[in-house]
Amino acid sequence: MPASGHDVTQSDVAAAAGVSRSLVSLALSGSPKVADETRAHIMQVAATLGYRINTAASALARQRSSTIGLVLPNLRNAFFEQVSRSLDDAAAAQGLTVFVTVGAQDQERLHRAINSLLGVRVLGMILVSPWLTDEQLVALGDEAPTCLIGRRTPGGHVDAVHIDEQLAAEQIVSHLDAQGVNSLGYVAPRIGDDASRLARERALARAAHKVGLTLTTEEASTDDAGAAIRRLLSVGTPQMGLIAHNDMLAIDAVAVLRELGHEGGGRVPLASYDNTYLARRAEFALTSLNQPDQEMAQAAVRLVVERAAALARRPDAPPPPEDIRAAGRLVIRTSSTG
Repeated sequence: MPASGHDVTQSDVAAAAGVSRSLVSLALSGSPKVADETRAHIMQVAATLGYRINTAASALARQRSSTIGLVLPNLRNAFFEQVSRSLDDAAAAQGLTVFVTVGAQDQERLHRAINSLLGVRVLGMILVSPWLTDEQLVALGDEAPTCLIGRRTPGGHVDAVHIDEQLAAEQIVSHLDAQGVNSLGYVAPRIGDDASRLARERALARAAHKVGLTLTTEEASTDDAGAAIRRLLSVGTPQMGLIAHNDMLAIDAVAVLRELGHEGGGRVPLASYDNTYLARRAEFALTSLNQPDQEMAQAAVRLVVERAAALARRPDAPPPPEDIRAAGRLVIRTSSTG
């Protein structure tokens, strides 16, 4: 017996049409971002397969789910594990469970992870620092309640929770400026490894300019930031201060500084972001910007639950997106004070 229209998924339409699932979602939702010829092709394939949209039924099915899908970029960053744990606690407090997948920076793997969660009709999805375009995220928000952590909302029906990057940057730059530095070096991850990279870099540049300091950025490789740190030290001033995008990169900086004989000398103050357990270890003692992960996790779970409930009541009238900025706090340790 042929499948009914409700058994045909957008993934089926995408495979038959030879396009991405996000493009199918945009086309079927009437987005003006899809070319007329492409839309006509997708609509024809959808009709041939018997695909029919039943938004109300989909919303009700998700509302009955007790699982939230979580997509992490990778497992290398200790902060992602910390956020995952806080999300699990926040979900459990509401009688929900979290199903974790890892999308990495590979687009194909990321889409497979997302599709697997959509396929089991999770209540909603939380993505941590996803490296997806705004268009792709908006399309995802059209399919399921979606909240981002570590990135601003792209609009549409996608909520977001993130730290106030400008406030965080000003705390770090002000502290390093007080240590007597006359230039700053920023050790950044690759663009595809962390979606907060660009926003953080812009915030640091503005904060540095405000106090009259120059900011030089060097991009680290996936596995080791040592080469990037050495490049910064070679082009910087003798009183340079270092800023690492996260504690993982800061640990590489500590190793390089010790190798070059700067340990305890106070010549190269170092600060980072996330304040994970690594920053608190005595052998690193990193000055690090604490992200309130428990507060952010509770907000993210609340936003997903509220959006799912709103869609179940009025699937044709989703609420506007919320963008929550949490205040980070710089925790000062000896990596920056010598």
